Amino acid sequence: MRAKIFLTLFFSIVFFDIQAQDIFPEDAWGVYTWGSYDPDLINPEKTPNVKGVPIILKWADLEPEDGKFKFDKLIKTKLEDLEKDNYYTTIMVWIAFSTTEVTMKDTTWAFTPSWLFKEGVPLVKFPPTVNPLGKTLTRYFPYYLDQTYKFYFHRMLEELGKYVLSLPSNLRNRILFVQSAEGSTGDGQPYKGEPLESKYNISSDEWDDFRVETWKVLVKAFSRDDILQVPLLTNYDSNGEKEYDWMISNLPNAIGIKNGMFSHGYHISDAQERLVNFINYRNKVEEQGKVFFARGEQDAEYKTYGWSKRNIPQGFYWSALYATHCGLTMWNIPWEACTQKENFPAFDLFNRYAAQIHAPTANFAFCALRSGLDASDTDRFPESVYGKAVKSNQQRYVNIASAFSQYGAQMADPEKATGGGMINRKRNGYNDAGWKILPGNYERHLSQIDPEETSIGWWNIDKSIYGRFARGFDYKNDKNAMYFDLDNNFLDKDTSKQKSKVQVKIIYYEGDKGSWELLYHATDGTMKNAISITNTGQSKWNEVTISLNDALLNNGGEKGADLIIKNKGITDCRFHLIEVMKRDSKK
Repeated sequence: MRAKIFLTLFFSIVFFDIQAQDIFPEDAWGVYTWGSYDPDLINPEKTPNVKGVPIILKWADLEPEDGKFKFDKLIKTKLEDLEKDNYYTTIMVWIAFSTTEVTMKDTTWAFTPSWLFKEGVPLVKFPPTVNPLGKTLTRYFPYYLDQTYKFYFHRMLEELGKYVLSLPSNLRNRILFVQSAEGSTGDGQPYKGEPLESKYNISSDEWDDFRVETWKVLVKAFSRDDILQVPLLTNYDSNGEKEYDWMISNLPNAIGIKNGMFSHGYHISDAQERLVNFINYRNKVEEQGKVFFARGEQDAEYKTYGWSKRNIPQGFYWSALYATHCGLTMWNIPWEACTQKENFPAFDLFNRYAAQIHAPTANFAFCALRSGLDASDTDRFPESVYGKAVKSNQQRYVNIASAFSQYGAQMADPEKATGGGMINRKRNGYNDAGWKILPGNYERHLSQIDPEETSIGWWNIDKSIYGRFARGFDYKNDKNAMYFDLDNNFLDKDTSKQKSKVQVKIIYYEGDKGSWELLYHATDGTMKNAISITNTGQSKWNEVTISLNDALLNNGGEKGADLIIKNKGITDCRFHLIEVMKRDSKK
């Protein structure tokens, strides 16, 4: 793995010279489709949760002949359709791979124009590889460092920029950003696999230089009077310190990152360090007074592998929570899934929270309750009990999950848990232990205080979208209260300046017989009772929303809590989510 920026994780309030709404429309962020665009299939009636559609262009279609571009057909026509539906879009040109197959009798061309190779660009051969959906393909690529290739590639980008900037403002303003795709599809690597001829290998340094050279061309192409008109997004997974520093120094106003490891489900290996790096870079961007944005897509894996296809709505729901927790502002979903009503709750959730990045301007704060079993954690899971803490030790994962089996934990496909993110997403069942997966709740601006010391995690409670994870009381072990801390900057603590009152929503499992109450820190300094609930014992999840007219929420409760869910009986009630909403916010 290439070195990434790894700074001390910190959270700070950033005061922006440039507001996000000055760069992007206020309603821009949320769920976008992924795949081809057909307005008869993707429209507000059939896909009501969708904010927009990406325009993904194939270079071979865009420039089928040397110097002859199909801009009006492939861009302007789509922008006109998007405007009719009030959709936003992004632009990306896939330049490689060149072919999916090359044989003596037939060549199946993909994204690179075939005429390039008649101009002398080398066609690089590769052995067969297995793609993320399990299909074996033999792909061929252009040799990116060839000077003839670079001439035509850069010319295409220059013409693309010239065309976009010439569009009427009503159409151009539909484009949120341009994603740079320097290599294979939208990924940050040049190839899929290793070339058969070593002379076509590309070193990390060579590839870094090629990517930055491409970005320079894009910035110039999309600038007018030396001012960049359309923000640029690059691929996070391939960026090193050189690339990060270049973006900070050379991209004005806004910087975008694609992070696929935040969008392909949940329980992804090595997520802890990845998230620290991501947040620290976001902070660094915002310290410069620039707007940070991020996207990722989920592919057809949702209907391919057991962790999702056994319960697709639930898989999307928890993937949405994970993507939100990690900080994506745009989540691309295969368009077919966006038409299926059972998936709408996941998309509604992501749309609700996608733009709620900073506590002072956020309307919502939430904490979705869960426990992640991190097999790398030798304090929580000692080697003497669970086995040697090495990533490849499948038995350790099994032992950890077995210790929590009474609470529903499973380890259906331990081999997939030992790999990286691309392997994790192929798991054919629920893996509740993983390597350096996120160990706690999925949250934004609302955190649980000492979760493992005050509550117990649950897994696989039922088949509802909520039932994948939960937390509950543990009466026998004196864990009878859950404590929550609202970000101190979410509300103005001077109540005379508060623009809104507060609502608190709790989603809980009605099937646990027992009773509980919600306490909150009030303006008189006490912890007041907001509501008391006695569960009916019906096997379902329920939701309650409480209005608080005198909430101070200034850490006045036990353990410095703002909110406390407290057991009033002797049973172990379970909970999915707690949300705080400014009362005058849109739901």
